[in-house]
Amino acid sequence: MAVNARDVVQWLSQSQAKLQDAGQTTISNGTRMDATWDAVLLACMAVACAQGWRMTSDRGHHVVVLEGACHALGLSELRFDELDILRDWRNRKYRAGYSVDTDELAEALEWVAPFLRDVATWFDENHRAMIKRGVAP
Repeated sequence: MAVNARDVVQWLSQSQAKLQDAGQTTISNGTRMDATWDAVLLACMAVACAQGWRMTSDRGHHVVVLEGACHALGLSELRFDELDILRDWRNRKYRAGYSVDTDELAEALEWVAPFLRDVATWFDENHRAMIKRGVAP
């Protein structure tokens, strides 16, 4: 399966932009939590693509791509659990009367930045040529 290097680079770039968005205190905590999760999801999609995997829109697709990415990166069960908690926090927006807790948002941000660094390191160690192809004009 041919990997689209440009897609990978775009997802990685978008994940960093989402993390920056999540740090903006002038927007609501709910929007910031969405951006925090999006940063993780986009990075996971990049990892999946690099591995030759295809994400679907089937029920549970977010947790499946998260599990796959964590496995590919060799992350611990604790690190997966933290990111899965973030996924659950993000999904609570669909429940009536829910608002994002400021402490949970801060904790989520503490988990995501190291995850994105791990993803960047993994790409550098395993798919450097793909990244170069993805940024080439």
